[in-house]
Amino acid sequence: MDLSRETLIKLYTTMATIRNFEERGIPETGQRAMSGSVHSSAGQEAVPTGVCAHLSDEDYIGSTHRGHGHCIAKGVDPKRMMAELFGRSTGTNKGKGGS
Repeated sequence: MDLSRETLIKLYTTMATIRNFEERGIPETGQRAMSGSVHSSAGQEAVPTGVCAHLSDEDYIGSTHRGHGHCIAKGVDPKRMMAELFGRSTGTNKGKGGS
């Protein structure tokens, strides 16, 4: 399979975004800034990136564990996701869903 330079950069950027998101959230869990538990997907960035690259906008994903990467790879705004983890009303579920 030949991938264009543009596609490779997009895939790498998605993986880097997922890793940055996870690295930002992990330290906060020990400081009780977030309620509940957070299951990091650090080290597994390629899986959601590769899978979601083949999905259309109409396709659904259903993650039950370590799903942050899937959401980011599907196009959910990482800032809104982080706000959700911190229980903020600007989160994807208005701060009520957590991780």
